[in-house]
Amino acid sequence: MKQKRILFLSIFASALLCILLYIILHEAGHCIVAVSCGATVTDFSIFSAHMSYRGGNFTDLSDLFLNANGVLFPLLLSYIFILLYNPAVKNRLYRVMSFFFALMPAFSLLPWVIFPIAYRLGATLDAGDDVAKFLYNFSFCGRHSPLWVSAAALLLTTLGVLLTVRKEILRNYIEVVKEVRAAK
Repeated sequence: MKQKRILFLSIFASALLCILLYIILHEAGHCIVAVSCGATVTDFSIFSAHMSYRGGNFTDLSDLFLNANGVLFPLLLSYIFILLYNPAVKNRLYRVMSFFFALMPAFSLLPWVIFPIAYRLGATLDAGDDVAKFLYNFSFCGRHSPLWVSAAALLLTTLGVLLTVRKEILRNYIEVVKEVRAAK
């Protein structure tokens, strides 16, 4: 029973740690673009999950990257991690953390799949949301269809899931979960 409790707590702690890491990387993604455009970051908060900046020389393209890089930066790091993942490592914490770190960024793309479809159908999106800001700039910078955003996000999500399966991250996570269930 004690081993089962420890395994359960490690899974729970891993999920929380990966959420925290995702928030840091998400906001850092925004900061990277803001600073590269000459802005000064004035606020970076993990707990309220936001960043603020002042100044900068932004173009239509850099505005798109500013909104998208919050999701793209953790996704890129996740893909790199997946490619470097070693399925032979038996450490449970490594396997659990790898599962959450690999899939969390991919599934954070789901609003990027759903919101453009809703936007195309006439729904009003929260003006402060990264996806809404991106869609506003994307749609008006060249009259592009928001469905292209949905398609790209779905493709990136699928790639993340397929890489996770191919590199045996999912299988190794399932083995750990089975150990938790079998532990006494």
